[in-house]
Formats: sequence, structure tokens, C-alpha cells
Amino acid sequence: MRELMRYARNPVVVAVSALLLALPAIFSITGQPFYANMLFLSLMYGVAALAWNLMQGYTGMFSLGHAAFFGVGAYTVMVAMLYYNVSPWIGIWLAGVMAAAVGFLLGFPLLRLRSHWFTLATIAVGEIFKLAFAHWGYVGAARGLQAPIVGPSKALYYMQFTGPFVYVYVALLVLLVEIVVLYRIVNSRTGYYFQTIREDEIVAKTLGIDTFRYRMLSLVISSFFTGLAGALYAVRFHYVDPFAVFDLITISTYISVAGIIGGIYSFIGPLVGAFIFVPAAEYVRVKIVSAFPRVFGLHVVVVGVILLLISLFLPEGVMGYLKRKGYIKTG
Repeated sequence: MRELMRYARNPVVVAVSALLLALPAIFSITGQPFYANMLFLSLMYGVAALAWNLMQGYTGMFSLGHAAFFGVGAYTVMVAMLYYNVSPWIGIWLAGVMAAAVGFLLGFPLLRLRSHWFTLATIAVGEIFKLAFAHWGYVGAARGLQAPIVGPSKALYYMQFTGPFVYVYVALLVLLVEIVVLYRIVNSRTGYYFQTIREDEIVAKTLGIDTFRYRMLSLVISSFFTGLAGALYAVRFHYVDPFAVFDLITISTYISVAGIIGGIYSFIGPLVGAFIFVPAAEYVRVKIVSAFPRVFGLHVVVVGVILLLISLFLPEGVMGYLKRKGYIKTG
């Protein structure tokens, strides 16, 4: 905790934190909901990218199926609210628990796989969840679920606020909890075990590390926080459907791209990557795609171009590049 507090007192961290706290109020006063929503999405994807990086950057398990946990989290908070009258303030954390439970169950078949076979299996899992929820009547099937609009007296309980500004602070709260928890984990014995498994699983077994147990632990923790990101999506937009929250491109790929851009071997790198990639993707979606409506899949092309440029000029990610150049000492 002393190391965490020292990191929190870093002038750059303090300045960025103050800016994040001030921006929603500034956007609210100046009437710029688009930028406030962009900030919310950056935080939401940042939460998911940090969780994803626990598996990839620290444990060496490359997943392209985190949409499964994201979607489970989104549906959990909606089902809890609609069917059981549970406030989203509680439902967000229930969503994390449910996503972690799903991650635990999926871990038994998935963790028997290695390398690209594991990655391919995670893609299949995400698509299976999308198809299953699209045909499951209990959760609205392909129509999805929509939260009813409530009056001012119940708005706080059901977390229904005007505009995206308050939701930015909710996302900041979730992100703060995640940073504290993950920072303690990756700098503990458990975190060192994760990194040993990433470097060489055979050596880790030789050293007496239960690799299945710790890979499972990494998956469950990652699933939990990805579920929280999905819950943030649900409470912000008041609507979920399987083709949005289980999508391979806009969820699984976006999460991994944010992590790769920021730097997978840096603790804070995925968050930095989210704040670079998500605003760029949103700008393309709103400004450029709308200007060329007949060009199908333009936003996917932009994602590919960004990845190509990163792989050519910043293969270690933004934080890795800054560290290599000596601009920063830790990530």
C-alpha cells in the first residue's frame, strides 16, 4: 500500500486524476454531452482493458472472448433490476460476481488449451453466448431488455440521470476500485506467479506453482472486472441486446486493441490505450462514417489501420515506448 500511495502522489497521476474529475462538470456546464459520453466510454473500456491485461499481460493468456463476461455483466444488472427490483448500485457488483462465476465454469474446459487454441476457443465462447442469448426468451431474446423510464423520485435508486455526466463519476469509482485491487494483486506473490506462468509454464510447474489454479484465478478476476464494465454499459444506456454486448468487434476486439495500444506489459498501459483508441474510434464513428454512409465497415478498417501503425512503429505499446525512451521509469 505504501508503494501504491507513492504512485498516487505522482504529479502526473494527480494532474490526470484532477482533470478526469473536472471534465464531466466542464462538459455539463458547456453542454457537450458527446465528449462526456466519449469520456465515459473511455473509462468503461479502460476498466475492461485493465481486466483483460491481467490475463494477457501478466498471465500470458490471449483472449478474444471477453465479450462473454461483458455481456453477462450487462444482462445481470438489467435482469436484477427488471425482474427482482434490485438497484443498479447493487446490481453492478452482482454483475461482477456473476461474470466471475461464468469465468470459473468456463475455465475448466478453456484452461486445458494453450496458445492459439485458447484464443480460438475464447472467440467461440463469445459467439456461443451471443447466439444463446439471442434465442433465450427470459432475457428478451434478440429484442434485448430495456429499463423503464422512472420518475424523479426513483431516479437515484434506478441510477437514471439526465445525460452522461453522472455516469462518468460512477465509472471513475469502479475504475478506482479496480486499480487498487489489481495493483495489490500484480505486486503480490500471486502477481509474480502469474508472470512466471507467462514466461514459462513448465518452469513455473518445476518451481511448485499450481499453474492451473493460478491461471483460473487470473481468469476469474479478469471476468469479474469485465463484468463490471458490462454493467456500466447497461446502467448508462438502459438497454442491452445480445448483438451489442456480446459483439466480437466492438467489445472483445476493442478491449484487446486498447490493451495492445497502451502496452500489455505495463500496469496502466491498457487504460492509456483506452483513452487513445476509444476517442479515435468514436470520432470516426460519428464524424467520418456518417459522412460516408455507403462505405460498409469503415470503422473496422480504421481499427485495422491503427493496429497496423502500432505494430510497425510502437510494437511495445505507448507505455513501452515511453519507458524505452526513458520518459518514464514505471508503467
